[in-house]
Amino acid sequence: MLSDSQWISVSALLEEVGTGIGRPRVPARRILEGILWVLENDGKWIHLPVSFPAQQTCYNKWLAWKKTGVLDTVLEILDRE
Repeated sequence: MLSDSQWISVSALLEEVGTGIGRPRVPARRILEGILWVLENDGKWIHLPVSFPAQQTCYNKWLAWKKTGVLDTVLEILDRE
């Protein structure tokens, strides 16, 4: 779980503006926590506990954030915390 101070240090990089159409967005903080759980444990999305957002949601965000380089920046910032 991210501390509030950790979240504050990376939140601006991850927040997205919703369109108001479709399903409600899953909070970026919860998605990041799911991604971090996978990275810190065994690296298998299928083992992501149900207390996190759906594994497909976390995986899709991981792909998008990895592709844009945002995830690497977030991980660097969190490593310094």
